Amino acid sequence: MYTVGQRWISEAETDLGLGLVQNVDFRVVTIYFPAIDDVRSYSRQNAPLTRVIFKEDDLLPLQDGSTMTVVDVTDIDGIVFYSDGEREISEIHLSGQIQLNQPTDRLFSGQIDNNNLYELRQMALQQLSKLRQRPFYGLLGGRTSLLPHQLYIAEQVTQDSIPRVLLADEVGLGKTIEAGLILHRLLLQQRIQRALILVPDHLLHQWLVEMIRRFNLRFSLVSKDMLEDGDDDIFASGQLFLCPLSLATHDTIAPQIRASDWDMLVVDEAHHLQWSEDGFDDAYALVENLSREVAGLLLLTATPEQLGVQGHYARLRLLDPERYPSLEQFLSEQQAYQPVADLAAALAGSDSLNDEQRATLARLLPDHASADITVAEQRNRLLETLIDRHGPGRALYRNTRHGVSGFPQRLPQLTALPAPQSDDLTRTLADLHPEMGVTGWCDDDARTDWLLNILASTGKDKIVLICHAAQTVLDLEAWLWETCGIQVAVFHEHMDLVERDRAAAYFADHEQGARILLCSEIGSEGRNFQFAHHLALFDLPFNCDLIEQRIGRLDRIGQAQDIKIYIPAFSNHISGRWAQLLHAGIDLFSRPNPAAQPLLEKHREAIEHAIISGEGLDELTRQLAAERDELLASLEEGRDRLLELHSCHPQRARRLAKEMTITHIEDEAELNDFLELFADAFGLELIDLGGDCITIAPGDHMLVPDMPYLPEDGFMATTHRDIALARDDVQFLSWEHPFVDQALELITSGPAGNASAGYIEDHDFRTGDCFIELQFVARCPAPKALAVERYLPPNAMHLMMTPAGELKVNDGELPAFVLPLKRGTARGLVEQKAESVQPLINKLEKMGNAQLSKMVERASNKAAEAFAARLERLSALSEQNPNIPPLLVAEVKRERDAVLDAIAQSQLALDSVRLVFCG
Repeated sequence: MYTVGQRWISEAETDLGLGLVQNVDFRVVTIYFPAIDDVRSYSRQNAPLTRVIFKEDDLLPLQDGSTMTVVDVTDIDGIVFYSDGEREISEIHLSGQIQLNQPTDRLFSGQIDNNNLYELRQMALQQLSKLRQRPFYGLLGGRTSLLPHQLYIAEQVTQDSIPRVLLADEVGLGKTIEAGLILHRLLLQQRIQRALILVPDHLLHQWLVEMIRRFNLRFSLVSKDMLEDGDDDIFASGQLFLCPLSLATHDTIAPQIRASDWDMLVVDEAHHLQWSEDGFDDAYALVENLSREVAGLLLLTATPEQLGVQGHYARLRLLDPERYPSLEQFLSEQQAYQPVADLAAALAGSDSLNDEQRATLARLLPDHASADITVAEQRNRLLETLIDRHGPGRALYRNTRHGVSGFPQRLPQLTALPAPQSDDLTRTLADLHPEMGVTGWCDDDARTDWLLNILASTGKDKIVLICHAAQTVLDLEAWLWETCGIQVAVFHEHMDLVERDRAAAYFADHEQGARILLCSEIGSEGRNFQFAHHLALFDLPFNCDLIEQRIGRLDRIGQAQDIKIYIPAFSNHISGRWAQLLHAGIDLFSRPNPAAQPLLEKHREAIEHAIISGEGLDELTRQLAAERDELLASLEEGRDRLLELHSCHPQRARRLAKEMTITHIEDEAELNDFLELFADAFGLELIDLGGDCITIAPGDHMLVPDMPYLPEDGFMATTHRDIALARDDVQFLSWEHPFVDQALELITSGPAGNASAGYIEDHDFRTGDCFIELQFVARCPAPKALAVERYLPPNAMHLMMTPAGELKVNDGELPAFVLPLKRGTARGLVEQKAESVQPLINKLEKMGNAQLSKMVERASNKAAEAFAARLERLSALSEQNPNIPPLLVAEVKRERDAVLDAIAQSQLALDSVRLVFCG
């Protein structure tokens, strides 16, 4: 069977190239692979090897770099000699770089794959084509609820160009998730590669967790350790970086940030960047410098009006300095814009328009002035036209709770408690946490009995307790166990991400999990515990935004019940006074309050003095309540309904969310089937854990040596969005998950499944007849960012020839389910049919390639029509709406030209072939 000098290939490792038999004994055959300069030994009884013998008309590369076309093949004592009519060479002199990956080469050289692998390959090609043509590709893969307002913003700002956008949703509406959706989509589409996120220090872990857990985006943290290490090129060894603002302006790091190439810059809490006409701080200067160089810019901020018109202008000029050249011009435009916003608010309601609004309508939309606004359809059309022509463009988005439903009520419960005894007569803000630095404080602190009462009064409901320090968490955990035998889950900054996941999963388990989760301040970052509706604020930081973030872990869209908030208030103590002031003066606990932090910052000294000393507390409470009502009324009066409707067009947003929800449900079933087939074909271990969860782990006989997104010990996963949202310890698998994306790439880019044979039992032909199936793919030399597959899908054409010689194009269905053949049987049948089938396959391949020009023409027309519609709308809008920059039209034209040029250079290739025999 084996002879020294013969050429064989490894079926398991086709990338080894053409091997040369080096030694043969009664037990082992030794093969040398010149391509990798390595030797492999195989058992003669079951070696995964295939003999390679070329045929007439094959073009052979030789060791010396030349080639020859075979005209004659001769076998002498087991060694094959090839002749081109002028010279004759032994197979020993063939190049070792030859790889038989082409479908027909593999089929007729005996490298025949199992039928299941062929089916898996077809499934992968079809799925890739579906994915690339989805208008919302990149938005379904996040571990997020499919909320209309978030999906609408992410889809809108990523559809035409790299976004430069201000996201200003009210707290609790998910600005971080919107930014994550945008980043995820742009990265998945390869429209961006390098991104930098600048965040306030206290939000660093929240962003890290959100990006990893929700979007599988692993950011490198910029830390003080890097300064100490003296690294002079921090940003050279990665693509995604997360940097605290306090370090971004450091003398060592800031120059490195400016010197690096970034595709996207994200700045959270951008309202902290200080600017005025007289000057600005280092953070603003850094962001302004980067904004001139970086294509994409996302600014996340509080409600724009909350911090004044000047601050709002300062952020908009970062996005587009040409559009917003001066504060004076901006103020003038804002005055002219107010009647437009008022008209939008009126049209969005049901009342008739007043004379002033009718005049505004006639001036702004003269071609629609005669529309009958009593007809809902015409009223909606007027509103859509107003948004398009006079809206804020694509630079600013803001959703408010007025326009987004689904939020619970907050029910605060303040409980007066006796203050802890202290010999320290000094009073500072540190006394807001009287347990700090005190050993054994739990036994004497009234809050521990208060906590036990909450546990006793809430039945089996889950409770989240948040306090300031990790040590407080550890002390409470020990006291609850030692004193009461209560098991708890803990969550603090000294735990790594895996430990936090386990703690969150233990708390989320409704059957055997902990009833209470004890969190340090990090508990208000990055995790949403919407399944709980009891929140205990063990202490209160001197920061309204931070308290709001704590409450926001439970008070989010999707919370099914009202939230009970428990607050201990020590009598005649700084912490009790602060709690009362927050409740009665600022009104922070009963609702999200955009006026809270501005009031605190405005009156910080007076508030600090009052809560420490107790002097003037009642008067200050009344003053704050009056200013609060005035500021909230001002904010409500200044509500921009045009901006809100532009940020979330209700009908379009609901339609998008509904379509994506249906698609996700369909994806679940298809993905589960794919995962089972993939695991079986490639030797992975897939175990059903029940509860719609599985584990995926490397098997003992994997078809590939390793997969980067498959850990050595595997991982738990689910394809069900609701389960993934409830359990942080389980990965959410979608068609956009890196592991699944890698699996699709692994299948379609290699030879696996591209040559197969099977048989059917139910047919109308003679036994031994066969169907021939050829699958062609379109290959386009274009960057993935152009998304050419929208117009020219990968699974370009399927040809089938029946035993009767009937040719079917793209609609060939076999008369029965294809059954697998043993490899030896498949090889024998293929060898028997090779003489008659091979010419037919060559003929079909030529016929298929002849269709390329028609496919290119259809794809070009489809692309041209799609871009024409986009350009027509954008051009019309840019002429009427100054917020739509002409530059956007030019960018879309450049994209169109690049897409059409790429389609023109497309090639058609035979991807896979299958012979289906009639049994």
